[in-house]
Amino acid sequence: MSTPHSGRLLAYACAAIFAACLLGIVLRPIGFLSVFWPANQLLLVLFLRYPRVLLQPLGMAAIFVSYVAADVLTGSNLWVSMGFSVANMVGAACAWWVMHRHSERDLQMEGQFSALLVFYGSGVATTVSAAIGGPISAYAFSVPLLQGTLMWWTGEWMNAMILLPFLLALPTARKATLAQEALPIAARVLPVAAVVVLEAASYTVVGKVGALAFSLPALLWCALSYRILPTTIITMLVFATKIIVASRIDFTPAQFVDVATFRLGVTMLILGPLSVAGAHAARTELLNRMRYQAHHDSLTGVLSRNGFVQASELLLQRLMHERGSVAVLMLDLDHFKRVNDGHGHATGDHLLCEFSRTVVHTLRPQDVLGRIGGEEFAVVLPHISAQDAATIAERLCHAVRSEPFQTLRNEPLQASVSIGVAHVAQLSEYDSIENLLRDADVALYQAKSRGRDCVMLGAAR
Repeated sequence: MSTPHSGRLLAYACAAIFAACLLGIVLRPIGFLSVFWPANQLLLVLFLRYPRVLLQPLGMAAIFVSYVAADVLTGSNLWVSMGFSVANMVGAACAWWVMHRHSERDLQMEGQFSALLVFYGSGVATTVSAAIGGPISAYAFSVPLLQGTLMWWTGEWMNAMILLPFLLALPTARKATLAQEALPIAARVLPVAAVVVLEAASYTVVGKVGALAFSLPALLWCALSYRILPTTIITMLVFATKIIVASRIDFTPAQFVDVATFRLGVTMLILGPLSVAGAHAARTELLNRMRYQAHHDSLTGVLSRNGFVQASELLLQRLMHERGSVAVLMLDLDHFKRVNDGHGHATGDHLLCEFSRTVVHTLRPQDVLGRIGGEEFAVVLPHISAQDAATIAERLCHAVRSEPFQTLRNEPLQASVSIGVAHVAQLSEYDSIENLLRDADVALYQAKSRGRDCVMLGAAR
């Protein structure tokens, strides 16, 4: 069903395809196919991201018109342009059919085998499109059938391997990237500087076209140093420069065997840095997830006991140097066993998750929350007075008491929390997180003895 949003999206897609076709036509040698044709790779990415809008009759017809219009407006024969457009669109559709079932990470070049997926998908696409477009180009440019087909096949595959990884790696609105440790300036600059130096040397020392693999070590260095998007940009620029320079020298039908060999060399060689970049991205993602799981509670998402202790120790060390104050809160959900016994453990788990969210929303951004075990949680409040710490604890009690918790059957569930507070006005080297947790636990026990759903402030130090 057509909507204003889908209509705008289709218009933008057609405009982008039209502009990409014009760019390819500008780079087309007189009397033959374009050296660099980005429209098909752009179309494939649009198919992968917006199939419900583009892969339907109206969308396909509009895109077809965009292809043909760009060719006809620049003086091409209408029927030849229509044949080329059919070949281009069928190839992109075949690549979509091969690739669309894979995961989002694979399609964003962050999977271990993303480069091979692009290689295989684009290979299928170029083979199919060459079977259609090759004979048409042979007729249009008066060259032998083998020559026309081979030039189409190698040129299209090379274009796909150069441009498609970059387009796939572009961020989307749904894509969330985990934080990555900042590298020193030298580590950020040296890999790309090495690419520039080796590329310049390849043209200066080896010849005008340059050695294909001259900068490969530097590209591999980039793949291990940068995120996937910068790596694809650097790789694309290196090999696009090579083919543009080469096209000024001998990218004509008369040298089609050498040209085809050169193009296949680029197609195969570019797999190296892209494969390393994808494997490195997958490894980094796995390590980040393992690190997160090691420091966070799998049920509630807050810090686990180990993660809480480590984060608190670092915070206390900083506060110690600043001679600052700190408060530690121990929180215990009242009568939690009754919830498990009366409503089941699934409801108990649901309550823990909702309770955690309530506490997070009540605390300050600089406070540290962790699940110590079972229904017990702990909070570290930096730079705070004893009175303010007690006020925050009372606020937590009120927030939990007032929250409309529910069972999994949408039945109302009343919950409350008991809180013990330990406060230190000025930290010393003897104040460890273990000692503060112990003091807060003593105050928590007193809160439970008073009837629960209340706050007890321990002896101030």
